[in-house]
Formats: sequence, structure tokens, C-alpha cells
Amino acid sequence: MDILFVEDDILICKTVKAAWPMPGDSLHFVSTYAQSLNLIFGSELMRFDAVVLDIHLPDGDGLGILRTIRSNSSVPIVMISGSGTPETRAGIFDVGADDYLMKPFSVRELQARVSRLVSVRNSTRVDRQAAVFMIGRCECDLQKQQLRLDSESQTLTDAEARIIGYLHENAGRNCSKSAIYKHAFFRNYVPGDKTLDVYVGRIRKKLSALDTSGADFLMTARGAGYRLEQAVR
Repeated sequence: MDILFVEDDILICKTVKAAWPMPGDSLHFVSTYAQSLNLIFGSELMRFDAVVLDIHLPDGDGLGILRTIRSNSSVPIVMISGSGTPETRAGIFDVGADDYLMKPFSVRELQARVSRLVSVRNSTRVDRQAAVFMIGRCECDLQKQQLRLDSESQTLTDAEARIIGYLHENAGRNCSKSAIYKHAFFRNYVPGDKTLDVYVGRIRKKLSALDTSGADFLMTARGAGYRLEQAVR
């Protein structure tokens, strides 16, 4: 793999270089927002299989780089940061990140997450197929990433669409948080992580905005995870 790292911490860069477990991978490092511009705005971005991006840079905001990349590329992006809450992590996913790691992190874990994201992207580029189904009275269109009722609509983020899509594939069955995390966030669930709960709360609000009883169909499976009821194709 060819991987772009945007990270200003020299020690982290040296550690990643020394400990990266796949010697055949090519790691390219830049340390500032300015240095990243030629890559993220140019055609050279297309040669990278993944991007690892620090949120906090000395001369700019990593989220700005994330937004720029997402405006013209679906390359897998892993954000890294020394701080964060479930709300801020959810916001980062909303902007377009595929994964998120807190510092300090295991280089082996980072490599595994990047490798999985690249593998998933390569094998499921047509994963977002035309899938339209009902959640109660609301129509859900995963291809357009929309919830609709009559002339009203609500837009779904990438992660929200993946969550609903997985629950729909298993409609009527309890879906564990572990399974949903792997499908929607491409990582393992860590007990205590509330990221999924934040997303489910947002999906319920969007359903309720269209139909006051819409959120009732996205049910909490006590001790397990979540379940989608009455999702009829």
C-alpha cells in the first residue's frame, strides 16, 4: 500500500516508520497543512491507498484537509488525535473520516485498521447499491442517502447509511454493537464507546422529524445492541 501521513509530531513519525509491520508498504510523511496542499489538491492524491491524518496541525485544521479530500476522493482516511469525546468523534465521522484513533496508539493496530479499510474499499466499491425500503411510513434510499416522507426529506451521512443498511439486512433481529461497529465503522467495539449510541440518536431524530412515530422502529435491544422493525422492501 501507498499511505500518506499528515502528522507534525516527529517522534510519532519516526515510531511509525520503525515499527510499521509491512515492509512492502510505502509511507509518505508531511508535517504541515501547507505541505499537504500540493497532494490533496493535485492528481498525486490518487496514488495513495489511504490517508492517516492528525486533527491538530501547527498551521491549520486537519478537518479542513479531510473536507477537501472528501470533496473529490473516497480514499480511506484514518484520523488521529490526542483528545476527543463521543460527540467529537461522531462529528469527525460526519465530515467523512472512515476511522479514528486516539494517541498514543499501537502502530500494529493502525496498520491493521488501514489495511482493513483499503481491503473493504477495494472489495465493496459497489456496496452502496440501489436499496430502497420502508421504515414505518418513511422511505429509506441508501443510494441517495435520504429518508423521505411525502415531500419532506432528511439526509443521511455515510456512517448513518451504513448503520441503517446493516440493520435493514438483519431486520427483526437483534444486532450486536460489535457487529454494527465492524460494518459501519470498520473497527471493533470497545465497551464504553458511545459513538454508535450518538449516531442512533441522530438517526432517530431524523426519523421523528418526518414521522413522529418513525423512531419507534429503531429499537434498543437491551443487553445486545439495536434492532430495526418493519423495514419492508
